[in-house]
Formats: sequence, C-alpha cells, structure tokens
Amino acid sequence: MKKVFVIFLLITMVACGNSAEESESSDITTTLASDITTTTSKTSNESTTTTDPIISYIFDIEKMSPFTGKELPAETWLKRPRRVIAFKIDNNINARPQSGLQEADAVHEILVEGGMTRFLAFYLDNTSKYLGPIRSARPTDPTMVKPYGGTLVVSGATAGLIPSIRELGVPVLEEQSSPVMFRISSRNAPHNLYADTELVRERIDERGFFFLQPGPQPLYSFGLNQSNWTDGANKITIKYSEFTTVIWKLDNDRYSRFIIDGYSDNKEAVAHNFITQDGNYSDILQTETIVVIQGPLYNDPATTLPSVLTVGVGNAFVFNNGSYIEGTWRRGDISETFVLSDLDGNEIQVPPSTQWVHILPNEGTITIGN
Repeated sequence: MKKVFVIFLLITMVACGNSAEESESSDITTTLASDITTTTSKTSNESTTTTDPIISYIFDIEKMSPFTGKELPAETWLKRPRRVIAFKIDNNINARPQSGLQEADAVHEILVEGGMTRFLAFYLDNTSKYLGPIRSARPTDPTMVKPYGGTLVVSGATAGLIPSIRELGVPVLEEQSSPVMFRISSRNAPHNLYADTELVRERIDERGFFFLQPGPQPLYSFGLNQSNWTDGANKITIKYSEFTTVIWKLDNDRYSRFIIDGYSDNKEAVAHNFITQDGNYSDILQTETIVVIQGPLYNDPATTLPSVLTVGVGNAFVFNNGSYIEGTWRRGDISETFVLSDLDGNEIQVPPSTQWVHILPNEGTITIGN
C-alpha cells in the first residue's frame, strides 16, 4: 500500500509540472516591429516585461566600410586594399558651395581660427573628380586621420606644422600640379584649389606612403542593438562660435544641413548646398547620422592655432532618425579609436549609416528640439 501511494504521488507531481509549463508557455507571445522580433513573457504574478532583441552585427574589415559600417558591393571591396585619403576642405564664406563633399565616405568638421570650421573629407571606397576647395592643414587634423592610417591632403600649412604632422606618423601630400590638383578660374585664391581623388591616390601610391592593410577599423563601434534612444531630435543646432552655427533638420530618414555664417550679411540660416563641376547647384548636403565629439579648446604650442583635444575623455552625442543618445567618449592616444559610452556606462553602438562627425570645442553648444 505504501509503495502504491508513492507512485501515485510521483505521477501527480509530474502532471502538475507539465501543466505549469503549458500554462507559462501559452502566455509567451512574439511581436514583430520594424522587422525586429521581440519576445514578451507574462505570468499571473508578474507584470509584462520586454527583453531587448539581440541583433547580430559583426564588422567585416574586408567587406564593410569603416566609415559607414555598411556592407559594400562586391565590385567595390574586391578592389581593396586601398588607402584612406583625407582632404582638408575650406568652409570660408567665399568657398561655398563646395564640391565633392557629397561623394565622400565621411566628413569631419573641425574648428579653425576666426571661429570658422573646415572639413576633413575622407575617401576610401568613394571617389570624386571635382573636390574642393582644398585648404591648409591644422593641428587637430592628424588626430583624426591617424586611426585610419590615412594620408592627409592639403594645400599647405603654417610653417613647421607639416613636419610635426609627419612626425606623428601621418603622411602629408601638399599641392600638386594639374591634372592631379588644379586651380579653377571661377574662384579667387586661396579658395580655388581642386582635385581628382583618384589621381591623388595614384600620386600617393607612387610615393609609397604607408597605409593599413587590409584596412582600418571604424572610428567607433557600429551596431544595431542600441535601445536607449531619446526622441525629439528632429532639429539639431550646433554652435561652434558666434561666427559658425550649423543646423541639421530631419528630412525623412536623413538630416539636411543649414548654416548661419557670422561673416555673412544675411544672419539667417541658409541651405548648405554643393555644386557640381558643370556649375549646377545639385542639392543640399545630407547625412543619416551625426556624431558630436566635444573636447577642450587649446592653442597649439608650435603654431598658436586653435585646436581641439581629442585624447582623454569628453562629452559625446549621437543623432539618428530624429532620436539621440547622450554620453561620453574616451581614447588614450591619437592612433586609437574612440570608445563611446552612454550615461549609464554602456557602449554606444552607432547605427550603420552615412556619418558626419563634429569635433566641437567644449565652449560650443548643442541645442536639440523638434
């Protein structure tokens, strides 16, 4: 009799366990939003909780762009290895509209003297036959080019600066004769130096400058698992100084660029267009993602030129599709990439997309709104 009771008890426990599993399983639902599958679990004693999806993303150094994080067409990545080339582009009022920025793999915007900015237009997989105006180097430039193992292309520089850039391990190519670089007659010097990026690449290859193989890593981590976005970033105002304010406005899934120039008679924001070689104002400059890296402003000891420190720690912002993440950046050396973290200390994964990077002094301001 005792043995029969034990067997009956075991059967009862197994049946109850299976019933509980079936009950819990029946409360699991799967929802699909924006092609991302998430699982929501409910029990009678717990409130609804949501587990963030894990979306696989691995950067492939041979098949993906280090500037966008996107996979490249086979006909593009099969041409590698190629070197990164960074062109210093003018942003003086007399240099606008520029040409070729819309064709760059990525653009960095950096403060120079007079409260103005200039650009580093990076080329690796993309090309432009008409890029300019090209201007002279500044001390912050090599700190952004170095992680890519790139070559800096400039019109020239303040005395003593180019040797110091080369000492940092960044090759520099100065103004070359036509057709590699050429002066156009429709602009006044010094805002009239242009280049064919592929001819520049050939000239650099001839000189045997060092470059990374098979290619560089991204400047910061790309990924698809960022979950703590804050809404309300349809309009972003980035003020470098009283002379340069950049405004980005969301247009569908891209930000369009506007600029307020303190040196202009018109103090209103105007569209920042680009112009093609045939003289057509083609369109406004756009990007999908905006990254802001803020650092201390200092005067370079060798040249006394204003520079932004990009080693150490500082504030960072990432904007994409009307949302943003606020956090910090850090890196220990100019040869290293940046580590971006949110305010909780978690790594920021920047969405694979076209990128515009602002190197903004701490004195600059960022205004976010709709």
